[in-house]
Amino acid sequence: MSNTPLHLTRTHRILIGLVVAGAVLIAAIGFAGSYAAVRELALQKGFGDFSLVFPIGIDAGICVLLALDLLL
Repeated sequence: MSNTPLHLTRTHRILIGLVVAGAVLIAAIGFAGSYAAVRELALQKGFGDFSLVFPIGIDAGICVLLALDLLL
């Protein structure tokens, strides 16, 4: 394996930017849908005001456990 640096063309950088922007958009849509569904369920189960932050904790936990899985 050689140690030559990878040279990205302008087209590569544009495509990488589009992929990253698309991934962020998909993640935002998923988070919004997940937040709404989990918040509604938390309200039904009597979580009260905690239902506003509960979905964020669930999604953060999923991200942390996924990162841990990838790390291990």
